Amino acid sequence: MINALIRATKLSAWLALAAFVSTAPALSQAPTQAQRDAIKSQCRNDYIAHCSSVPPGGEASLQCLQKNTASLGPGCASAVKAVEAPAAAPAAAKTEAAPAAKPDAAAATTAKPATEAAAPKAAGAPSSAQISAIRSACRSDYPKVCAGVPTGGAPALQCLEKNKAKLSPACEKAVAAAGGGGAA
Repeated sequence: MINALIRATKLSAWLALAAFVSTAPALSQAPTQAQRDAIKSQCRNDYIAHCSSVPPGGEASLQCLQKNTASLGPGCASAVKAVEAPAAAPAAAKTEAAPAAKPDAAAATTAKPATEAAAPKAAGAPSSAQISAIRSACRSDYPKVCAGVPTGGAPALQCLEKNKAKLSPACEKAVAAAGGGGAA
């Protein structure tokens, strides 16, 4: 009887430890509501400029902002760093422990210039300034010619390049500058 109680106690301890270990990374990386509100208010323009191809509100959007910290505005960078500070050690361990598992997913969702360069090889990677120029110049053209294509990323640029005859002169010029003249 005592042996059964000891076994049950050990089993319970192991199960509790396993549950803690499996949930600790998720709890340490989840931003508080105040941190989410700060990011929403401070990072709107930076999110549009650097992470528009990533669905908003999830872990992927936070990771995108974290990877683009160097190019974020000061308010947004500070809000993102506030989330990173408590979770810096687990996040670093997670990104170093699984670089082979998620490099394609992370690169596809966060590095638009890299994905845009991969599709049209001869075009080269558009800079963030070129991406911003396309966004502002093609704001009214995009819904008309590429309504079914998600904004941001290589598919959006390819759609604009394929439909450059239908674009306004300003949009066509911005797309040509970013795509090397059109590689469709």
